[in-house]
Order: sequence, then structure tokens, then C-alpha cells
Amino acid sequence: MKKFIVICSLLICSLPLFSQTLKNTAFTFSTGYGWVAPVNDFMRGINQDSTKINSLLNFSLRFTREVDGTKAWHYRYNGLYYGIGLFHGQFNYSKNINNPFGLYGLLGFNVLHSKNFALKTELALGLSGIWDGYNENNRYNVAVSTPVECYAHIDMEAQYSWNNYFHTNVGAAFIHFSNGALKMPNKGINILTPLLSLSYTPYHIKHISKADKPDTEIFSDDFQAFWHSDFNVYYAQKGEINYPVFRSAESEITDTCRAVYPIFGLQARLSRQLSSSHSLGLGFDVNYNQSIGRNSRIYWQNHRQDDLSEWQRVSLSAFLSYEYSIAKFSFILDPSVYIYKHRTKKSYYTYFYQRIGMRYTFNNGVFAQISLRAYDFTKADFIEFGAGIKIKHHNKEK
Repeated sequence: MKKFIVICSLLICSLPLFSQTLKNTAFTFSTGYGWVAPVNDFMRGINQDSTKINSLLNFSLRFTREVDGTKAWHYRYNGLYYGIGLFHGQFNYSKNINNPFGLYGLLGFNVLHSKNFALKTELALGLSGIWDGYNENNRYNVAVSTPVECYAHIDMEAQYSWNNYFHTNVGAAFIHFSNGALKMPNKGINILTPLLSLSYTPYHIKHISKADKPDTEIFSDDFQAFWHSDFNVYYAQKGEINYPVFRSAESEITDTCRAVYPIFGLQARLSRQLSSSHSLGLGFDVNYNQSIGRNSRIYWQNHRQDDLSEWQRVSLSAFLSYEYSIAKFSFILDPSVYIYKHRTKKSYYTYFYQRIGMRYTFNNGVFAQISLRAYDFTKADFIEFGAGIKIKHHNKEK
């Protein structure tokens, strides 16, 4: 908490410097007292002092910038803003878990907007640290397993503007901490919290009216391709708990044999661009997953892995693809189905999985992408780090 206060104080003291050089910016301080969902035994009270972890006092400081209409794509969105934020939380019981500190990037929109009122929604993704995760000496904490975890939130806030400079926000947020199954156990932490915020804009945020710009200028960077294909190579790691290790004199579990396995993959998709922001497509995915055959309960019985060939660790899947683009940045959503995946004895198997990700495309069509593969809409499988190229197939006639 002291570190968070020091950093916030330094940023607040530097406001006069920022306000002289940055336009259309806002500084927002938020706080809330949230409810922690009892989604695993550690949160439900199976810990050192048998105390339920059910609340989190949280603070955040955000620096954002709103688009002003100087570029054509600004007119396709309603009050789009982006920025960075700092987060700090204090659990009602923090022994063997600690209190998180996070840094994240965010993207927000105005759902509704009038002179003094706005309804805003915001998406954020980043990293959180200072976790006291699961280890041999901290066997209670099955919620988080690594010192650094992913941080994500989505919120909805109603804003009232008292004048051009000060604004009050009231809303709610869903916060999630997880390492994306990079290392197990990884039950994750889910928080639902109310939010009370105060925003300060050093300058009145001004927008260039669409009517003040010629049509050729507004639509000069409009979408140019009806169809495009892209190819993406990715790398991932998957953590697994393989089998329990027993004490020599007692039948008591002291720890588990944990391992991390590499995954390599290739994706190809063909998409139709419906507008400058939306596209739909169909794709295929082939990957080599070294964890297949090494994570079943056969380990529990005889402490050996399944006898699989390397080809049996190759999976093939198909997926529908939806992409929502904001200039060079886009969100990817891929509901997917396995066409082939080896099924080991007594291990969990699913035919369907979901991929959600973010992509940034450079001027030459090369892109970088990060996405989370999950199943049952709630459980992380692994995080994909990828890069690829997008190829346009048809130009729109002017």
C-alpha cells in the first residue's frame, strides 16, 4: 500500500507538467470494496488460519487519452479512449497470498453520451505481481502459482461532469487474476466490486466535428479489402500437475510433481471484411502439444507417462473467427472445435474450446498477437504468443 501511495503522489505532483503538453487527457482515481468469489478451497477457508478470503479493498489510478477527430477512424467509434493504469488491492486475509500490485493497458468507449452525462465501458489487460503463490512451503494457495499473474478487468461506469475539468463516476467492475495455466495449480481469483471514481481533465476535451472535415478526408483510410487471409505461428507453455508425491512413512501428500511443456502451432484463416470494424472468417489450427499423454491419472497409478508417439501429440482444429478492429488494433474471438486430438485414459477431454485475443497490425501487414485458449468458457488451457502476416485479396473501388 505504501508503494502505491508513493507512486500516486509522484504522479499527482507531476500533473502541472503533463497538463501543459497533453491534450484530451484525463486522470482518474478509483476505489471500491469488492466481493471475492469462493471458487477454490483456499478462498473458501482452507488456509493457515481457516479464514475465508471474501473481500478486497482496491485502488486504481488511470491515465487516459480520448480521440479528438483528427483522424478518419476516430469517427467510427463513440468517445474512444485508451491509456494505462495502476492497481493495488488488499484482501481481508492476505497470509500465503499477499496483496497484489498491477500495471495494465486499457481501452474504453462511451455507450451513451450527453452534455453532462456519459455511460462508459472499459476493458483492461496487464500484469500483477508480489504474489505469494503455491510452492512446497505454501501448499494451501491453489489460487495462484506464480509471483507474476495476468490481470484483467471489465467495468461499466456512469459519469457525471460537474464542469469541463472534474467528473464523478459510479459503477462496477469484474476483476480476474490468473497465469493462463502457465504453471499449476491455477484456480484463479474472481472479484466483483463497486467503483467510485473522480476524474480530472487538465484541458477541456475538444473534438473536431465530422461536418468540419471533407468526406475525402474522413473516409481516406476506410477499409480496402473485402477478403483477407492471414497466417499465424505461435508458441505457448502449459503447466500440469502429474501425480502426488507421498512421504515415505505416511500416506500424506506433501507436494505434486509439476512440469511445464512447450506447445507450437500454426493458424490459417480466411475472413470477409464486412465493414471497417467487423470481419468474419473461417480458420484451421494445427499444433504440437507436448503435455498430451503426460497429464493423465496413469501417473497416479504407476508413475509413468502414456506411451504415445510424437505424432499423437499433434492436434487439428477448425474455428469460426470474428475480428473487431480499431485502426491497427483488433480483438479476436474464435469459437473452435477439435477435428482430431488424442484422448488419453482417465484424462479430461473436450471437443470444443474458445480463443480470445488481441492483435496489432503494422503497415506492411505483419502482426503480433496474444490470445488465451480456454474451455468450458471458464478454464484457461494456455496462452498463445504469435506473429504472422495478413494478405489482402480485393481492393474496394473508389
